[in-house]
Amino acid sequence: MRRLSLLLAAFALLLAAAPAVSAAPGTSFRNPVVPETAAGDDTPDPWIFRHDGRYWLTYTSTDHIELRSARTLAGLAAAEPRRLWPPAGRPEPADRCCALWAPEIHRLDGPAGPRWYVYYAANERDGSSHRMYVLESAADDPDGPYRFKARLRLPQPFAIDGTIASVGGRLHLIYSGGASPISTALFVAPLSDPWTVAGEPVEISRPTLPWERVSFPINEGPQVLLRNDSLHVVYSASWCGTGAYTLGRLTVPRTADLLDPATWQAAKSPRPVFAAAPSAGVFGPGHGSFFRSPDGREAWMVYHATEDERGCFTGGLRTTRAQPFRWNDDDTPRFGRPVALDADLAAPGGDGTVAVQVERALGGVARARVVSDRRMVGYRGVVVRVGERGGRGDRAGRGTRALPPLRVRLPRAGRYELHLR
Repeated sequence: MRRLSLLLAAFALLLAAAPAVSAAPGTSFRNPVVPETAAGDDTPDPWIFRHDGRYWLTYTSTDHIELRSARTLAGLAAAEPRRLWPPAGRPEPADRCCALWAPEIHRLDGPAGPRWYVYYAANERDGSSHRMYVLESAADDPDGPYRFKARLRLPQPFAIDGTIASVGGRLHLIYSGGASPISTALFVAPLSDPWTVAGEPVEISRPTLPWERVSFPINEGPQVLLRNDSLHVVYSASWCGTGAYTLGRLTVPRTADLLDPATWQAAKSPRPVFAAAPSAGVFGPGHGSFFRSPDGREAWMVYHATEDERGCFTGGLRTTRAQPFRWNDDDTPRFGRPVALDADLAAPGGDGTVAVQVERALGGVARARVVSDRRMVGYRGVVVRVGERGGRGDRAGRGTRALPPLRVRLPRAGRYELHLR
């Protein structure tokens, strides 16, 4: 086990003046994960993934694609966004210059080995005919740099929100498309490689239920969620310019032929699976994506929502939020209800700090314990061993101006906090 020696003599005067010193453990957070950008824009359509011990987050940034990265989920708010595309000072061609929507970054096998591919939609200036495009990383690094790879050739005049389903060694593109932005359905298309459509798309969901047709009949923002033998496509329904924007779900067998229309005939949940929570002040939750906690024990969802029942474009800022979810016995996700912005959430298991509390470890009195705190959900306890050497004083430590050295045995390398009281 890794050893970390903590010499605490520098705290002696502080403790003498204030014998009760406490700090909140860094194991909880509040939404939104990313409230808004430095320019005051909202952060809709969040896509999050974990790689190399870090969280990586991108979202719609209108005229460019940017990426944030941090060791902890809560750290994304302060992470410096890095511009991925287009490179500064290099404008895009007129046919894909503007309104870059819903970027996603996927690690897939390319001709030269694993590469990172960015899928996004864009249109021409003053246009409403979004098309989908692909960027490819120069190396196996999500931070880039990237180069433009291709346009995805799809038949719909309007095509957005592409995501990847990699099942059984085959790549599929799932996306939202239609004749215009105000009437869209979900489609799946085969890919021969990460940037080439290899067949006619198949419609998998059309907005037929009342909760999918508020203001406009829209299905969009599909995301793939796998669980044992089930494949779920979680999608957004209705127009985001209302508080009724919500999440629906399609569920099919993981081994099913995704290009067979019959696969999807009975796939749709008849009710929304994640909807507005007016009592919590949350409206229009949608465009969810998913990740597992660093310790692998928890399932989490990331989504955008507003605090305004009018929804997006009409007064509400869509901000990036996160919360855990559970699984039902039939392997369908149970998302629960959106949490309020003033709710404290335990950080994902294995994320953040392990807090250690030392009780009056003065004058050779070796009393130490691991903090027992409900907010420490998912964290494994550590053994704290207090050194025998220390400042002189009575058995209670009175009269000493020095703390004893503490040798703490930690189960792994990482960032730790020591809380003294």
